[in-house]
Amino acid sequence: MAQTLTKVIKSVGGGKHCLLLAGATLAILTPFQAAQAIVGTGTVTGYFDNAITLPDSVYTGNGTDTIEWGTPFGDSFTNQLSFTPSDFTDQPKGQDFVAGRLYYRNGTIFLGTQIDGVDLIVNTTSSDPDFTQTLPLKITIVNTPNVANDPDRSADFIYFTDFPDRGSFRVLEGEETYVEVITQFNSLDLVGFGAVGDPSKGFLSPSTGPDPFPTVPEPSSILGLLALGLLGMGSVSNKQRK
Repeated sequence: MAQTLTKVIKSVGGGKHCLLLAGATLAILTPFQAAQAIVGTGTVTGYFDNAITLPDSVYTGNGTDTIEWGTPFGDSFTNQLSFTPSDFTDQPKGQDFVAGRLYYRNGTIFLGTQIDGVDLIVNTTSSDPDFTQTLPLKITIVNTPNVANDPDRSADFIYFTDFPDRGSFRVLEGEETYVEVITQFNSLDLVGFGAVGDPSKGFLSPSTGPDPFPTVPEPSSILGLLALGLLGMGSVSNKQRK
């Protein structure tokens, strides 16, 4: 491409200035082309560690890709989190990809036998060191009390402890499904939750509190609060003038 561009410019101008222009043009194109070529191929693994326990917590699976907790109530079953990784091929830096799926099983367990959190350690391995990374993710686990006639509020849920703005993933009582974990390579960064496997069994919520869908104030209420705030500011200003 360098020879072709130089010949074209020579035929137009035929001078030293044109050759310098060709060099400048190539200097602009080359970094752009190189940036487009930063892709990696590799594998993903993950395991759970550092469970946050209570005095009567019952759990197994620390250090593996599946952690299970709780003493089942009646004919129910334990709660479980499992990570299934997804490998990557020609993955560009700075673009989202699915690092894996988090499966969540929500059983009915005795209060006090739960765990309140765990770390998910995600590792990527590639022949390119830029794509060999580790992403430790702290997960908060919320085992909710069951509320009669309100399956959404009875759903147990998880969220990334250090990223509450990413919302939560909730699974209805007695159900199990998965959510995608979305990341991207800069180092290896969390983007957030992705698609839910079965929306009839689990769902995403913008909240990390007990109410999965907190009420948004009416616009008139917001305007009223703003007006009160402005009045308060005016009052303070008047007092300062006096």
